[in-house]
Amino acid sequence: MNKEDYTLRIAQATPVQLVIINHELLVAFIDDALADSESEIFFQNINKAKDALMQLINGLDFDNSIAQDLYDLYLYASELLNKALFSRDTNAAKEVREMFQNLLEGWQEIEHTPDDRINEEPNTAGPQVYAGLTYGKDGLTEYIPEDENKGFKA
Repeated sequence: MNKEDYTLRIAQATPVQLVIINHELLVAFIDDALADSESEIFFQNINKAKDALMQLINGLDFDNSIAQDLYDLYLYASELLNKALFSRDTNAAKEVREMFQNLLEGWQEIEHTPDDRINEEPNTAGPQVYAGLTYGKDGLTEYIPEDENKGFKA
């Protein structure tokens, strides 16, 4: 999945879907790091995985009892990612990948649970995204979904 697809999913996601997206990104960054563990790309992708992990940590709601357990797990994962980063330890990265793949599968099950408290409506306060422009590190990028025919054709 490319960056524009993630941008669209994030813009229209429920809170549970945002957690799922962060888990997917974290696993994907580690996969990319492990695929090229002998180059500088390894370090860049481990840092991106750490950024995704920080998003998960910052999103914890400590009013829920499971948040502390997740926090402890996320701190352990952070230690492993630091180990991978500072000593190029691919086994530590693989352990985090396996951990978050399992968590991802659990969150995907939760997403399909018929519980109104879990499956809140997506954020509809903002406009629906049909096509648009966004700024990225390489400048202005246009996003037009290929599989949807919204609006008029010129």
